[in-house]
Amino acid sequence: MNRFIRRNWLFAVVGIAAGLATSGSWAQASDYPNRPIRLIVPFAAGGAIDATARPIADAVGRELGQQVVVENRPGAGGNIGAALVARSAADGYTLLVGTSATHGANSALSSSPGYDPIADFEPLTFLGAVPNVLVVNAEHGPGSLEALVSDARRNPGKLTYGSAGPGTPMHVGGVQFERAAKVDLVHVPYKGGAPAAVDLMGNNITMMFVGVSVVLPNISAGKLRAFAVAAPQRHFALPDVPTFAELGMPSVDASAWAGAFAPRGTPAPVVQKLNAAFSRALQDKAVMDALRANGVQIRPMQGETFRSFVASEVERWGQVIRETKVAAG
Repeated sequence: MNRFIRRNWLFAVVGIAAGLATSGSWAQASDYPNRPIRLIVPFAAGGAIDATARPIADAVGRELGQQVVVENRPGAGGNIGAALVARSAADGYTLLVGTSATHGANSALSSSPGYDPIADFEPLTFLGAVPNVLVVNAEHGPGSLEALVSDARRNPGKLTYGSAGPGTPMHVGGVQFERAAKVDLVHVPYKGGAPAAVDLMGNNITMMFVGVSVVLPNISAGKLRAFAVAAPQRHFALPDVPTFAELGMPSVDASAWAGAFAPRGTPAPVVQKLNAAFSRALQDKAVMDALRANGVQIRPMQGETFRSFVASEVERWGQVIRETKVAAG
């Protein structure tokens, strides 16, 4: 076989192989999905992420014509569930609700989380965010953010802030605030946000960063005072509460967010079908109402925009954690 014939033969083989691969992907997408899809929530049932995932899963299932089953796999701050999906077949039948923990802080908090938040996943759709808000006891706490900062500067190492544990967005929000306001506070970790909020109500701690939806009833009742929202935009439920950026502290941004991810290598046509289904689901009125009831802010984001967002979150959270030596509990 001369070189000319051999070269053309090789081109033909390569072309046929590429064509078969492409047709295989489209064939896989054409009948996708033909069985139920698992949506792994890497946190316990009944929590904020679980409450966000369930109405979306129901709506996505209706869009795709197959049941989307929410499966809770809690543990290790979300790492167990995320690692499970990272190791799953890249066929669109096992998806993850990733968060600002699994795709933000955890890779810096743990030397071996069991997955790579960038290399092991295909970002699908941003599902929503719940920003943390800085609150104090309305009866016993300071009357303004300026008064709080002034008190903290007069009494370094005296004022306390609670959190749901080391390395959580509540904790990192406090760290960001310390740096931005140039104050020295004492971190008091709890086994969850609820007991921390109880101690704040009892005036046992000075302040805390906490999800808007958790403390909104007590803010509305006048038991807690909200100073600022740790997010780029004001929260729809607290229209009169400014963001830290408005107050000159743009680095204080500690929103807890969630997004849908597939294992890396999932065929592009399947990704496109999933993104279309998630996009339509997030426009469903029942879904929007359910998310708003939980304080979730919806921000449409898919494709390369979402991929860039995830990369920036991994870098941003990692930088704060490394520089301040925050450690996981």
